[in-house]
Parts: sequence; C-alpha cells; structure tokens
Amino acid sequence: MPVMEDSDRLEDGHGERGRYTNARFEFAIDVPPGFVAQPPPENGDGRVFVKGGNRLQISGRYNLDAVFDEQIADASEGLTLLSQEKLSPATWRATAQLEDNKRVVLMLARGAEKLVTARFDYRTNEPAEEEQANRTLNSLVFVGHAGPLIYQYQPGRYTSVPVIFSLPGAPDWPVEGDKLIPWDRANQLGKSSCHYGLSGQTQICTAEKEAGLTFAAIDRPLAKLRNQLPAALTEPTTLAGRDGLEVVEEAEGSGSSYILIPAGPRTVAVFRSWRKDSGGSGYQAVLQDISFDALSELPSTRKGGKE
Repeated sequence: MPVMEDSDRLEDGHGERGRYTNARFEFAIDVPPGFVAQPPPENGDGRVFVKGGNRLQISGRYNLDAVFDEQIADASEGLTLLSQEKLSPATWRATAQLEDNKRVVLMLARGAEKLVTARFDYRTNEPAEEEQANRTLNSLVFVGHAGPLIYQYQPGRYTSVPVIFSLPGAPDWPVEGDKLIPWDRANQLGKSSCHYGLSGQTQICTAEKEAGLTFAAIDRPLAKLRNQLPAALTEPTTLAGRDGLEVVEEAEGSGSSYILIPAGPRTVAVFRSWRKDSGGSGYQAVLQDISFDALSELPSTRKGGKE
C-alpha cells in the first residue's frame, strides 16, 4: 500500500523496484530494492535514499529567472566530469568521478516552472551498480494532472504546453488543456517552417496545430456533453478501467481522437491529434501509464468551457 508523508508518495516494491512520487514538484522516480528512505525535509522538495555506501538523491526547485545552462553549470561545479550530454533542450545527463573510489550519475530535467535534480552515487568499477544507477535515472518522469486523471511523461522526450481546443460539435466552446509535444517539434513553435494539412503552404508552427496528446478537465458531466457529440463518430471506449466515449475525426492528412471519461461532476478529456507524416509518437506508452485519483474528484475552478 502507498505510504503518504507530507508531499511524498512511497510505493513499496516488495523486494523489487519501488516508486517515489513528489507532489510539490510533480515528478516520480523508481527506487532500487533495499534503498531506505531518509526522513523527509520540511519543505517537501524531495527525498534521499541510501543502501550501504550508495545514495540516491532527488529534489525539485523553482526555476525563477535562471536559464538552463546556468543551472547545469551550478550542478556540475566542483565535479570532475567524465561525460556529459544534453539529451534535449530541457534534460542534461553527466557522469563524474568522486574521491574515495566513487562515481556519480547526475541528471537535470527542466519544466516550465521547475527544475528536478536526480543524483546517484555508487562505487567505481561495479558494473551492476552502474547499470542500477543509469536505470534509476532513466525512470525519472514528470507527473501531470487533469482533474482526477494522473499521467506521466519523460521530460527528455516531451514538453508540456498549454493549449485551447474545441470538442467535436462545439467549435465555439473553448477548452483549456496541457499538450505533450515531442521536443523536435516543440523547437519549431513560433517559426515559419510548418506544413499543416494538404495545402503545402508554409505556416507558423503553433501548439494547437501540432500533433500531440492533450489532457483537460471539463467542468461539465459527460451526460450533458454527449448530446453535442456527432453520434455517427461516437463509440464506447475504456480508459484506465473507466467506461467513456471516443470520437474520431480524420481529414486532410491528419486526425483527432477525443476520449471523454466521466469523473463525478466533471469530464476528463484526452485529445490525441496526429499527422500522417509525423511518424511514431510513443503516446501509447503515456496512455498505458495513466490512472485516476478518486480523492481528487472534486469541483474545479479551472476554466473548462462555458455552461
């Protein structure tokens, strides 16, 4: 059973890898078997886990005015780096040699308002421990919420961008959501380098028109929403064990899938848009990892459209 301590969520792996989730900065990471959690800090920014001489430290903080390169310089100050790599515009990874026959694997992941730092100290010349360190840092994900729906994504693969979209049958009804977009496409936003549809014309790249996966909580029950949906395109579906509706639309070389799941007085919307030339997105892995938190199914003050 999960253990709740302040902003921490610790899941016992029962001899296998466990899971640590931080609610304040919304991230999660696997914890190797046998690692013991140390007392949590009062500010709830992260946690330290130890096993023998090995140590895992994970924490978050706000970006404020710092740029990513400055944060990388601060994190690596005083370390003898053996290797480093910028995995994406918002993720950096390095290996450093320490004294007393130890090494450290260090990872920074930057979100819109936060920076998460993961550090794993292990013994040099221990391949199994090096593999364990790399596997642990590879498991780091950011956690997002759409009402009671909880989803996770790799910060090195996607960025989350706020967008406004409309449901089928309600083009004048704006819905606010957060959209996951691959970094290679997100880098083009705002530039005149995109081709949407079949017109072949070069357009300004926008988050709304990009292929991606959007999550939103709508302040209206599904029973009221379903009357405006196009019946010919609507079918029953299931998401994370809950029954709902799906609407699929395709036109001009692109397509959209709207999954609507009831969540008490609200509706959770998962909107996937694709282009036929966009290739594989990996969004199926994100969808397979989502869950619902029944405790958070309370009325929301976030805009989800008009009544």
